[in-house]
Amino acid sequence: MRFYVHHEAEPVYTLAVEWPASRAAPVSEVCAQFAAAFNKANPSAKPLQPLEVGLKSEDGNAISRGACVAHVVSEGCDLFAERQAITAAVAAAAASAPKPTATAPSASAPAPAELEHLKVTMRPFVKSAEAAFSNRSYKKAAEIYTEIMTTLQKAGMSGASMPATFVVAPKRLGEIEVINERPITAMKWLNQAIRADPKNVDVKLLIAEAHLLSEDEDECIQTLRQALSLVPPSKPKKKKTVEIKLGLTLFDLGKRQEGGGILQKILQVDMEDQEALCAYGQAALALGQVEDALKIYLRLVVAKSEDKKIRRLLANTIKAQDGVLLLGKHLEPSKSSASALAFLASVVKDHSGVDESIALYKQCITHAPDNASYALNLMHLYELHLKYEDAISTLADHCAISPTASAGTLQLAELAALLPAGEELHAAIWSERCIGVRSDGADASAAFDSSVLADVPEGAGMDVEKEKKIANVKPAGTYNEAELDVLALAYTGVKVLYGAGMLRALPALIRLLEPCREVKDLHLTRVRNENAYYCCIAQLLQSIPAELPPYPALYVAGDSHSLSPAWRTVAYKGSNHLLVPRLVTGCKIWHLRDGSDFFPRANFDVAMKEIPSGAPVVFIFGEIDCREGLLVAVERMRYPSLEAGVAYTIKIYMEALRTLARERKFRIMVHPVPPVLNETRHIVKIFNSQLKTAVTKEPTLHYLDFFDEMLSPSKDALADGLALDGTHLHPRYVKLLEKALPA
Repeated sequence: MRFYVHHEAEPVYTLAVEWPASRAAPVSEVCAQFAAAFNKANPSAKPLQPLEVGLKSEDGNAISRGACVAHVVSEGCDLFAERQAITAAVAAAAASAPKPTATAPSASAPAPAELEHLKVTMRPFVKSAEAAFSNRSYKKAAEIYTEIMTTLQKAGMSGASMPATFVVAPKRLGEIEVINERPITAMKWLNQAIRADPKNVDVKLLIAEAHLLSEDEDECIQTLRQALSLVPPSKPKKKKTVEIKLGLTLFDLGKRQEGGGILQKILQVDMEDQEALCAYGQAALALGQVEDALKIYLRLVVAKSEDKKIRRLLANTIKAQDGVLLLGKHLEPSKSSASALAFLASVVKDHSGVDESIALYKQCITHAPDNASYALNLMHLYELHLKYEDAISTLADHCAISPTASAGTLQLAELAALLPAGEELHAAIWSERCIGVRSDGADASAAFDSSVLADVPEGAGMDVEKEKKIANVKPAGTYNEAELDVLALAYTGVKVLYGAGMLRALPALIRLLEPCREVKDLHLTRVRNENAYYCCIAQLLQSIPAELPPYPALYVAGDSHSLSPAWRTVAYKGSNHLLVPRLVTGCKIWHLRDGSDFFPRANFDVAMKEIPSGAPVVFIFGEIDCREGLLVAVERMRYPSLEAGVAYTIKIYMEALRTLARERKFRIMVHPVPPVLNETRHIVKIFNSQLKTAVTKEPTLHYLDFFDEMLSPSKDALADGLALDGTHLHPRYVKLLEKALPA
């Protein structure tokens, strides 16, 4: 019997198929035959995989891959081949996988030809899944692995009959669950993998991790011992890795003598073994042997400076008692060691060692006082502790040391002349002492003129090409690295002054800095964050009173969205209040979970301590979670859906707020997430819907219910007049906020 298979898309191709009428085989074999012939005839075209081939009859109906060829074709008929998407192809393969026959080998031993065919057809999908897994696109990887498992099941190749080639599928599915700390579902997949390959050491190690997550410590240790016994003598490196895992686990679970003994034995053989050193350092740190741990991690971080585990362990060591002092014994502060100390300061900062990082950057500045990068980083660290006076003093000191350093038209000597200093600096910072007393010493009841605005140039902070329409904008790359540091110092000075309520100095600084921004693409340089804060604040200043009123504080704690309402006046509980910001830079709600050690959490804790007990506080967090965190978390399968991710995030938020209400007696009001970005507005809507429900159930919290008023009548855009810089709300939205405050 002869029939024809046509590919009508480019490249056009037709295959004449000779097929014995008595041959009982599925259409999938025709697909495989066509793919092989197509690829041979069109070597320059994109290769066509067998599972990508979909066949249709002359009348356009799809032909099942599992159908018998003799039942669906006839002499001289025409079939039409189309390239299918991968997921569709895998699903089709699952539905049409060959079934064992009475004369075929049993399911536990698939026929060699059948197995080889399956290997060939599944190879590109396994490769695609592995690539997705390597990129941490776990959701995509899991979808492909799951379809592979379905295909194997329908082919009678699951469980103990699964070929070793495909054990990677249940292993990876289990590993994804372990990564996301779901031990029960992890064991479901890992048990399938170990039934198919009982001697697979990597699967055993994952099972041990799942047991540890389930707090089944004895099973964890027993499984690790089994894994060790399975390592063949031909793999000494693998054996050592498992021994290290066993030794450290024993140590952590209280069997310190046995666990430590295993680690010491390994190091006696090779004192340079990095895996063993890392584990031994963990044990030393747990025993309070800080100096021993420090020596180990200083060696390791030189070899693996970007290794996240080593960086975290090194940070924990420096944060330990006398950690900074001991570091000085092994890395004496000097001009030549300043760059190394700065690197260590950045490592310890990332893990909330803000005090330790401050101490290290101070050492750097002592030995390299003209380095603008060190001064900039020290300013940012003081920001995290809300030590605004220290931050401005650091800037002033650097200006005094490097007065001629410049960026464009800006020179640091000019900047220094505009900064408050000494007693003036201390007096300029807003604090509770400002309440009830005007800056001129007059009684608070004296008239306050809110119509006098800060003298800021029109268009300050706006896009120099699109909004300000400056014709002669300098090209990208105009500023070198040193000049970018100078610009970032000035930008950060503006941010600190605004956050501290030292507004008087800002108009002159804005006038000084605006010409420096007439350069393309500053938002794409390494000072993009400093640039973004400056631009936002420069625009906010154009509608703010020149002098702050002496009203009681209504605190606004939040990420950068706390800047928009900052220093405005609202009526609250029958009297005027000043909205006082407590900025927590870059803080996600995710950072507030138990166990988080990323520095925004440290910033949050300090900000809360700076608010008086019993104070009224508006909390405005969550926008960064909607913009950056939730979709990534769903893709990595931490949550099964966006809605589930939102629910879990809000659960973290509610726990943090309940704790503050209980321990600090804050009168807490929860601000809806601002719906500023078009790209994430659909997520913000889901988030605020769940947030309102959760807050309403909490008797100690109050939801500020004005989200709908921030949207256009169609609810698909931001309301007219509420956009500021494309990222934040215009402060005129404060009128909506004011109406939502409790009476």
